[in-house]
Parts: sequence; structure tokens; C-alpha cells
Amino acid sequence: MYSLLSTFYLLEFLGMIRDRLISLFDRNRTSVWFEKLTGIDRYRWGNIRTGKARLSDAEIEAVVELFPQYALWLVTGNIAPECGQVSPEYEEANLKLDGQEAGSR
Repeated sequence: MYSLLSTFYLLEFLGMIRDRLISLFDRNRTSVWFEKLTGIDRYRWGNIRTGKARLSDAEIEAVVELFPQYALWLVTGNIAPECGQVSPEYEEANLKLDGQEAGSR
């Protein structure tokens, strides 16, 4: 039997996943973009982003299918680059490092 405290921690955990998931939205990756690629209605995505709807396993699964490299980060907030599990921030920083040449500033 779940206690009130367990429910609180579960909702807190889902809130952290939601925060990471909505950080994937940007100028190009809009609710319409996510709808086209996941089949989940754009209004549902919009309601999740604004907090009017709770995140469900369907949205988490859909995002993991789109971005399998973010699965660990999405659920735990951790990364394991040696296993191909990164975050958007890690990828962006890595791209900037790859673009630098030896001796450049």
C-alpha cells in the first residue's frame, strides 16, 4: 500500500522527468513537430508543457523512441557517454569541442 509520502516522491520524480522532457522543446522542436513524429496530439504536448496535464508513460516512451541517446538522462538525470547515453547539454558541448582545432581559442 502506497503512503502519502510515496505518492509525493513519485509525483516529484515525474516532475523532474517532465522538466527534462520539456527542455527538449525549442524554436524548431515545437508541439507540432512532436505531434508529427510521435503521433501524440499537439494540444496534449502543449498541456504537458504548461502543466495542465500530467506526463504519462506514453509521452516518455515516445520521446525515448525519438531520442534513444537521452533515455538515461530523461529518467534519471544522469549520463553515461561511454554507453552512448548523453544529455542535450552534453551533446552541445561535445559539438563545440569537436569544432575546435588545436591551438584555437
